[in-house]
Amino acid sequence: MKIEIKNTQWLILGICSMVMSACTKMDAYKDFGGGKEILYAGKPDSAIAFSGKNRLKLSWLRASDPKVVKTRIFWNNHKDSVEVAWSATTSKRISTIINLAEGNYNFELYNYDAAGNHSVVSRCSGSVYGEVFQKSLFNRNLDNFYAKQFNLPYNAALSWSSSDAKSVGVEVTYKTSSGADKRVISEAKSNVTYLPDYDLTSPVSYRTMFLPDSAAIDTFFTAAVIKSPATLLPGQIHLKNAGYPFKAAKTVGRWGTLADWTTNDAAKNHDGPVGGLDNLNTSVENFISFEFWGTPAINNGKISQTGSLPAGAYRLVVTISNINNNLEDAYISIAKGTELPDVANVSSSLARLKLTNNQMNNKDFTLSFTLTQQETLTLGMVCTMKNVNESSLRIRKFVLYKD
Repeated sequence: MKIEIKNTQWLILGICSMVMSACTKMDAYKDFGGGKEILYAGKPDSAIAFSGKNRLKLSWLRASDPKVVKTRIFWNNHKDSVEVAWSATTSKRISTIINLAEGNYNFELYNYDAAGNHSVVSRCSGSVYGEVFQKSLFNRNLDNFYAKQFNLPYNAALSWSSSDAKSVGVEVTYKTSSGADKRVISEAKSNVTYLPDYDLTSPVSYRTMFLPDSAAIDTFFTAAVIKSPATLLPGQIHLKNAGYPFKAAKTVGRWGTLADWTTNDAAKNHDGPVGGLDNLNTSVENFISFEFWGTPAINNGKISQTGSLPAGAYRLVVTISNINNNLEDAYISIAKGTELPDVANVSSSLARLKLTNNQMNNKDFTLSFTLTQQETLTLGMVCTMKNVNESSLRIRKFVLYKD
């Protein structure tokens, strides 16, 4: 019984000691606050800085504390600040724009109630871009201008080289045939910009668009480049997937079928079935191809594109990569209508070129033709390989011009 009383006494002494200690800490807290209880407003949460051009956008979540009436933002070691007033009815995410010189900034955000009590700090960092960044930007290189499309419902197109990693596209402005101003935005991943209803007598202006980072609120532009028709119109007509290398719609090992070209079943003499494209097992050296070499024979195999051209003089330039052994019946053909003729009727072509042997390897050949009115045309290759085994041909590219 004495032991139990003794233990109880020690327990009471311990509790008293803890209470006295807590009271001492509370008194010290009051002393630190001038003898008054310190009240903190609700904290601004999830602060984010979005970069811009000579400005910056700050965004943060509104505190749930109904007493908070404003947020104050400090930077430059508290030498500069801005105040944003708000109320409990303000949207959950608050934002403000701050105009600043180009550079990197660290921000501290505090919420305040009407009595002047502030919250604990919320911090974020951000960047502002300006003249220095602007001077680092260069226009995307223009590779070519196509005054006409062969198989697309547009009459002009700009062809671009590769795009800068920070570029988000190219803005092109021009006049339509009715004299109206038109603006087209071409994405950075696109290599061609099409100009519907382009007036061939008017200049084209283009400038490249940049974002300094993915969350930027402002787009930067390079200085505009203006091209006159005299410098823009070399007379080349745009053909889809014209080479080199040709793009595949489908591949099965070395062989495939071409994207944007029509390949008939007779030309698909490889497993898949595929045919008309040969990558030579490299996946990059894609040629238009016919081959009869331990494979099924080809009888009037055809690979073609169909489009429309106005009256005028034209020439199709075809680059032969290589021909192995003597070819039986193989032609480049340009014909009126929506089909290439069979080998037996190839003489009905508007223009044709017979492909023969390796004396044509690595050479350009021109097929010229003239139209007196707007015509629907089909161009491409027609080939029969059924008697001469171990023969093949590969085409490197097609280029169509209006003279």
